[in-house]
Amino acid sequence: MKLRFLYRLAIAFVAVCALGGCGPSKYAKSYVLNFPQTAPSVAAAPENRGALAVREFQCPQYLCEGRIVYRPSAEEIAFYEFHRWAANPRNMVTQYVADSIRSRGLFKSVSLQDAITEPAYVLRGSIDRLEEVDQGSMVQAVCTISAQLMNTQTKSVVWSHTATKTVPVQTRNVPGVVDGLSAAVRMSVEALVNALQDAAASSLK
Repeated sequence: MKLRFLYRLAIAFVAVCALGGCGPSKYAKSYVLNFPQTAPSVAAAPENRGALAVREFQCPQYLCEGRIVYRPSAEEIAFYEFHRWAANPRNMVTQYVADSIRSRGLFKSVSLQDAITEPAYVLRGSIDRLEEVDQGSMVQAVCTISAQLMNTQTKSVVWSHTATKTVPVQTRNVPGVVDGLSAAVRMSVEALVNALQDAAASSLK
């Protein structure tokens, strides 16, 4: 009789947890990538260069489905179950890329793709890596971003570049990892925009 009572009590406890949310899940935390505010451009872009539309960057589902990713080894992918992105990294990175290009004054205008009906150029790209990498006692934040620029008149890719940045994680906890990932993204985007600026100065019309 006592065992039956304990069994019913255990079932009731599981049901309450499922409905009300008990255990570690109620302590889940959400994070955003931290980017500096971009300054407006001090130089106007050549009028004949036209407008740029930035398409939302692609991202492997496991990187952008919500949970923050870490690699215990080169072959293994794992997730922080209760530490998640508050916004999709695709949206955060795409907006930061657009803001960074706009701040350089490289094009007549820069907007997300839905805001421009007939742009002269379209920038598309992908977040290839955005993860913590554990190597023995060393913990690093790694970001790889690729981008391509297409001329909408010729339908040809006129520029492409890939940037990878690795940042040591200074504080060994999830907020420290997010700080490292934010820095790695900032550095990757800066490298991409620098390469785009060089291409714009030499070959884009």
